[in-house]
Amino acid sequence: MTLNERGIAKRDGSTLARVRSVTRAITILKCFSPARMYLTLGEIGSGAGLDAGTARRLLVTLRDNGVIGQTPDGRYYLTMQMMRFASAVPEGRSLREVAQDHLRALADATGLTVLLSVMQDGKAICIDRQHGDSPVQVRWWPVGEAMPLNCGAAPRLLLAHMPEAERDAAMEVPLTAMTRHSTTNPLALKEQIDAIRAQGWSVSTDDVVEGLSALAAPVRGADGTVIGAVSLGGLTAAIVDDGGAPRRPLLAALEAACAGIGASLL
Repeated sequence: MTLNERGIAKRDGSTLARVRSVTRAITILKCFSPARMYLTLGEIGSGAGLDAGTARRLLVTLRDNGVIGQTPDGRYYLTMQMMRFASAVPEGRSLREVAQDHLRALADATGLTVLLSVMQDGKAICIDRQHGDSPVQVRWWPVGEAMPLNCGAAPRLLLAHMPEAERDAAMEVPLTAMTRHSTTNPLALKEQIDAIRAQGWSVSTDDVVEGLSALAAPVRGADGTVIGAVSLGGLTAAIVDDGGAPRRPLLAALEAACAGIGASLL
């Protein structure tokens, strides 16, 4: 164990050795997603980078502790115990609770998909999603999943309001292309986020899924800091006009919802 100058381990645990089995177990849990709810032993081993024997021992341990379940044909899945863990997460939870009625009202009023997202550990994370009655609903961003910061209206808005040093660092890494319309040039992305900060909203067209677009506005805390983003997603023609500008009634409704959420947090 590495010690500090007084011979005492640092309180934040940064000098402690890591427990490999715990790291491996968490890697297994990360293999599951809304698109991959049931996984075989081989799929888990491959996804977690573990041999079959190690993966099976960890899965049996997780199963015996009620975190993992197993179907009669041998596939594994996460149990409802994970929901109990999720409900105890403090970051973003109060915002989600306060925002839910506003999100539902916005979805009902517009007929579109409404998403609430926050920046967490340098990633844009969806923490709630409400669907309106439009025949086409956005399902590209499941609750709990991250999106590349250069793709989509809300991730770019959150990126635009990161501290400058963190924002610059985020744009130095290779930028993901989700479609041929995604912005992968750092200079072009910088121009976009500068515009977002100036105009107060963000719009994206075809850069996550072709044919679909999104419009996002910030949720601000009591001190004016951006603490989250609310976005509307749907068919491109429903979100923007022929010139690519957001439809004004949608933007007005979105900004009103964000203001309502912010006021409810006071």
